[in-house]
Amino acid sequence: MNKINTQNQFGKIGKGVVLSLLVLFASLAFVSCSDDDETEATDYEISEIYGYTYYGNITASSGNTLIPSIILYNDERCDWNMSVNGMNNNQFYYYSEKNSSANYTLYWYSAENVSYCKSKDSSKASMVVQLGINSTSEIVILLTGDNLTGVSGMTNTRVTMTKQTDIERNTNPSAIEYDEEVEDISIEIPESAVEAAWGGDSTYNGSFVFMVGEGGSLAKGQGTSGTDESGNTITPTVTITDTSSTAVAIVTVKVPRFAYTEAMTIEPYEIAGVKVFKDGEVYYLSYEASSESTVTAQKADETTININSLTLTGKLENGVLTLRTSFYPGKMPFPIIQIFTSGSGD
Repeated sequence: MNKINTQNQFGKIGKGVVLSLLVLFASLAFVSCSDDDETEATDYEISEIYGYTYYGNITASSGNTLIPSIILYNDERCDWNMSVNGMNNNQFYYYSEKNSSANYTLYWYSAENVSYCKSKDSSKASMVVQLGINSTSEIVILLTGDNLTGVSGMTNTRVTMTKQTDIERNTNPSAIEYDEEVEDISIEIPESAVEAAWGGDSTYNGSFVFMVGEGGSLAKGQGTSGTDESGNTITPTVTITDTSSTAVAIVTVKVPRFAYTEAMTIEPYEIAGVKVFKDGEVYYLSYEASSESTVTAQKADETTININSLTLTGKLENGVLTLRTSFYPGKMPFPIIQIFTSGSGD
């Protein structure tokens, strides 16, 4: 699958995350390109900043430092990261309108709404961003419309963003993976199902699809577990360990490695306390994290990341395991959904 370039380092959100995002968005504000009204600002064209990566710096009320980044590749593609120290790149289609000298309004669209971008239907924009260009080395932005994250309460406080001279200019965005045939599923446990000891295998090999954002609004496609140190393809694998007590039927599920981008490749992690149910010959799995609990996973770069608002549902029927997980990684305000399907008889 395509990966976002490393120089561009992607439900329920915990209260701390919401607060951080509110501070972030509240800090994004637009001003004229010059703070000196008596100085005539240079009329920079938006094309002059194509391909450059810009970072800002915001300190949230929690004390956390957020580092938003933006890159406009050309006149139709951009990447935005709410904080390179904990979040993932989000890829958008966009178009711009010039308001005045070096001042623009940008209309961003998620992959599922690209047709609205092409028709320039601003009412369907995922985000609306004001852009001021002080120079090719410095820009100022303000988020004025957000139909994607659902976070409100933005105020007029600007964020100045500076060009990252150590990141090579890049005007060739990676393709946004958006497979319209990938659809979400729902695994419902019948009311007639009862708690039972796990009757399936301990290991299942197979494949998975993924979605980023509700319904895959930002991206969706065929998932991969990447390659090992020798370059060999890693087979997506689910392991299930019976940890039942005498009172409750419980298992621990280890989910497959999720290789999305270099910044968001999550190693296999275990989910303890998964309940088992049985209805006839069909087994079901169920887990929903409490508001206080967080699963910690390791990323490919050996740093750790919190797996927030994690849910898991599964079904074993005729030897085929279907497993759906949904979670918010780190500070990311969009869920990632994985749907694993084992090979028959695995």
